[in-house]
Amino acid sequence: MERNIKLIIAYDGAAYAGWQRQPAAQGISVQRKLEQAIGDILGHSVTLHGAGRTDAGVHAWGQVAAFRCDRPLPVGKMAAVINNLLPEDIRVREAWEAPPGFHPRFSPHLTTYRYLIEQGSRCSPFAGHYSWQLGNTLDIGRLRREAELLLGEHDFRHFTLTKASATNFVRRIESISIFCPAQPEGLMFPWQELASPLVIDVVGNGFLYKMVRLIVARLVAAGQGRLPEGALGAYLLGEVKANIPPAPASGLYLQEISYAEQA
Repeated sequence: MERNIKLIIAYDGAAYAGWQRQPAAQGISVQRKLEQAIGDILGHSVTLHGAGRTDAGVHAWGQVAAFRCDRPLPVGKMAAVINNLLPEDIRVREAWEAPPGFHPRFSPHLTTYRYLIEQGSRCSPFAGHYSWQLGNTLDIGRLRREAELLLGEHDFRHFTLTKASATNFVRRIESISIFCPAQPEGLMFPWQELASPLVIDVVGNGFLYKMVRLIVARLVAAGQGRLPEGALGAYLLGEVKANIPPAPASGLYLQEISYAEQA
């Protein structure tokens, strides 16, 4: 009988060409590494379906993926067995059997992306691959006011870099939380190294290509006083043309994916 195995995966994306399988010339992907490990265990090739397609350099704490198999392997030991064949920067955190109809990408869900910024002039030399290091501090109140303008359902065509390939630009942002934690949890490096961390959590029903990184970059520009009040709302309407590049991939984490019906 075919089984649907669901995995929760964490990875340091610094060395990879993103989540999605790529031609060999474009670099190694996280998906390929996992498929190779699982295929070695099962004795045949396997296709792993992921919930989110993170870009090169982007990390994950809660990526969700699933694969089909008909082997009677004990699911409780599967995470440990797979991890034995993975490099140290990819780990299966959990594994269990999901309902037959579950699909990581197409089953209804909310996705939380976390962006980590280190503020100030005393940035850690050890955190550059895992945060966006700014030489100044941001106006947090201003960031929060701008973030409120993005809440709800909107056409986000001005928050992506792939307008030609997309057919639907409407997405719903449930919440954007901006905070300075004293001791944040849930990431893969020593937070004690960060002198002044700022976290931006964005929760939505889906995201366009580089959408979160463009949101963060424009919030930061507003927090630095480089954009006028209300600029994020004006971006939604296409009224602002300021060319601000996406925030660096190094600070972005696929933090959590929660499903309408937990599988």
